[in-house]
Amino acid sequence: MEDWDEEGRPHVPNGRPAASGPGGTIHLSFRSGSRGSGASARAAFKYVSRSGQFEDRELDEALHVESDHMPAWAADAPEEYWDVADLFERANGRLYVSADFALPRGLELEDQIALARAFAHELTDGEELPYTMAIHAGWDASGAEHNPHAHILISERKNDGIVRDRTQWFRRANSADPARGGAPKTRSLHGQPWMERARSRWAALTNELLAGRGRAERVDHRSYARQGIAREPGRHFGPAAAHLLEKGRPHDRVMQSADVDERRVGLAAIDSAIAALERERASLLESEARERGSKSSGSEGARSTERTEDQSDDWMPGR
Repeated sequence: MEDWDEEGRPHVPNGRPAASGPGGTIHLSFRSGSRGSGASARAAFKYVSRSGQFEDRELDEALHVESDHMPAWAADAPEEYWDVADLFERANGRLYVSADFALPRGLELEDQIALARAFAHELTDGEELPYTMAIHAGWDASGAEHNPHAHILISERKNDGIVRDRTQWFRRANSADPARGGAPKTRSLHGQPWMERARSRWAALTNELLAGRGRAERVDHRSYARQGIAREPGRHFGPAAAHLLEKGRPHDRVMQSADVDERRVGLAAIDSAIAALERERASLLESEARERGSKSSGSEGARSTERTEDQSDDWMPGR
């Protein structure tokens, strides 16, 4: 599972726009960061919010950042929550679970916010899990919309309404006397069934918004293979891979993604050439048919003239 490390190097891949046709698959991935793996909640927050060391880099702009379900001591300063998580979360504890997902192209920022916020609440409201959500612009070099996407950092510590300070919050929970222990941790953000439900809900929310805006596109949370579509999915790569490529250093995932794109372009070109040849063939067959029809009509006219002349000779003896 990929994380941000202590030096603030992000390894969570960027989102990519969902396919625009009916049955298009979504891009939604979940990852976790733990102290044991060297992850940093502080670096993760700064990356998604485009603050600190990520503020002046040539990265997608953070168009909107918000947090919710925070304890009182972090309600007005959510970055402090993630800073303290690095300090006080147990050594073998998970610092966060992150969700990374593509947003449909062509949405107004208000709709992007509403859609991402609705999904964040789907994931966190049941247990009041603190989270930070950010929407990244995903513009290309010309400033056109290319890859709008969002990130959600979710803490597994439940905000159960008991007042705890920052040091107590991340202690081990005390089931016998909750007020004396830390905020309890959820066990729900695990496993394939949970991920399947989350993906299904994201697709449903996306389709509801698209339908409400009168758009015909729909997405499906199932893979192309599960939908019975013979199409190879693209590989998604993150800022670290893109940075290596810009520096002229190859990266396996980038090259694999490029190979897939090249195959798609090649197949599309072949399909286009076949369609053009079929159109040309149909045109030639039509011309040939018209030519045969014209010749047949001319021959029939000549035979008719001969019969008329023969009959005239018979009816005009002595000519």
